[in-house]
Order: sequence, then structure tokens, then C-alpha cells
Amino acid sequence: SKEIIQANLVKVFGQMPEVERENILKFLGTVTIPATTEPFIAKDRFVEDTSDDAKVKISFIGDNFKEWFLGKTEKPILETILRYQKLTQSSVDVLIIAELGGEAKAETALAQIFTLVELQKNGEVGALLNNGYANVFYVRDTNNLLRAVRVDWHDDSWRVDAYSVEGPDRWREGGRVFS
Repeated sequence: SKEIIQANLVKVFGQMPEVERENILKFLGTVTIPATTEPFIAKDRFVEDTSDDAKVKISFIGDNFKEWFLGKTEKPILETILRYQKLTQSSVDVLIIAELGGEAKAETALAQIFTLVELQKNGEVGALLNNGYANVFYVRDTNNLLRAVRVDWHDDSWRVDAYSVEGPDRWREGGRVFS
């Protein structure tokens, strides 16, 4: 709700920040994620491996991601259509989530992220940015807390990390947000 978002902003900034009221996200398109039939076990999929026969070339998995997500198993999912949008200005997570329509609309799954990375396993052109800018997803961790997950292509491989959505750090203009 608006009150919760305002309370989080006050908690993060000590006051309500001055914010441009224009949209901070520009809709770019959608991508269909196929249904899965087996549980998604994060520690079996998100693996640092840049060898030629790696299922997905991942060179870095951050400590937060390891702590918050590698113990997670997700149930099979139905076919899903994810929206992706460009950040038109730098922004904090609470404002992005609010513009997406709240946590329920912002939330994605690890299986969906992995599918997108797998489709661009060598950094090919696709829904994910492959230019070093952040691809941002909002996913519930093993304690059911909503976290921001960053995936970016850097030096011929993917990097993955996670961040609190309550922090004051801003995502850079030009990044891509999936919901």
C-alpha cells in the first residue's frame, strides 16, 4: 500500500525523498517463460562455471545470493509472461516496486531468471541486457523476504548477486527491470 511504501522511504531516507513524478520505467516488451515440470533447486543451477561445456557461463555468484537463495527449491511453475522495462532514471527499489504495482506484481522466480540466462548462456542478444547494465528481478528468498536479484553480463560470463530492497542504493538509469 502507499502507506507502507512511504514508511519504507522514510525509514531509508529519514524523510520522503523528492521524486520526479514521471514514470521511472519505460515498457519495452514481454518474454514468455515456459512451464516447468520439476522442482527448481537453486544450488544445482546457479553454479560458477565458465568452461566451454557449462550449461550457463556464470563467473560470479555474490555472497548475499548464496546466503539468501542457494538453499531454495521452487515448485514447478506454469507458463509465465514476464514484462521488461527500462529504468529511465536512477531509482531505489521501493519506488520501482511501487511503479510496478506492488510486491505481488513485481515478484518473479529463480526458475524464470535461470531460463532467461540459459537462453542467452553465452551473452547472446535477447530479453536480458548483455552490456554490463543490471537486469533486476524481485524474488522471495528462503525466509520469504523480497530481495532484488541482479544479473549482468561481464567479460564473457554472467554475474549474479542479491540486495535488500530497503536499502538507499539506486539502480542506474538504463538498467532493465523484469516483473
